[in-house]
Amino acid sequence: MSVKQKFARKAVKSTAKHTAHGTASKLKRDPLRATTLLALGCAAGVIAGWLLSRKCKPCGERSEPAPPGAGEASQSIAPGQPTVPEPPTLG
Repeated sequence: MSVKQKFARKAVKSTAKHTAHGTASKLKRDPLRATTLLALGCAAGVIAGWLLSRKCKPCGERSEPAPPGAGEASQSIAPGQPTVPEPPTLG
């Protein structure tokens, strides 16, 4: 593990601990406000995820048909021809 990765992991770990401690502390001091803000943040995350999932199409799905020759399915192979091209010879 490099020094850079080690420091990055420590930073993530300390940030997570700090966030968890702060959230717990806020819940003790003002539970209604903290719960409301947490719920609003979750709702915003769900809406953003839903919008992104609608915008991005799943892998392999295209909005337009593929041009001829773009995929292997469009290539026709005559019987007796090898399916994998042979490497060029040197000489």
